[in-house]
Amino acid sequence: MKINGLQFNQRCEFGTFQNTDYDVNGQMKQEFVPEFKVWFGYRQQTISQQYELEGLGESEIKIIAIRHNSEIKHGLYCKIKDDLFMVATNSSDERVGNGLNSYDVITLRRVEKRGETHAK
Repeated sequence: MKINGLQFNQRCEFGTFQNTDYDVNGQMKQEFVPEFKVWFGYRQQTISQQYELEGLGESEIKIIAIRHNSEIKHGLYCKIKDDLFMVATNSSDERVGNGLNSYDVITLRRVEKRGETHAK
């Protein structure tokens, strides 16, 4: 897949959740805490991929490309504007090392809040 680094014109934050305080019901509140930001570009899903995901009940999937980053792991959270996603898969290109021409294609699954996948 050919990736043009000039298409990385969007910004997102990767991070985790941390306990912050208790709410009025005595439940521990958790807050998204960004660890690092990266530039990314959206990757287009084929019609076949979209139908397959719909059939699996996975309609809230985004695919993005970033410059290679070894910190991206399954289960890490990603915030794009006000939307929260979880890293589902990371197809990392390490053939040329960590240079400028190696990219990761990341599949993100939308979540309502930590641990809960968004469902329509």
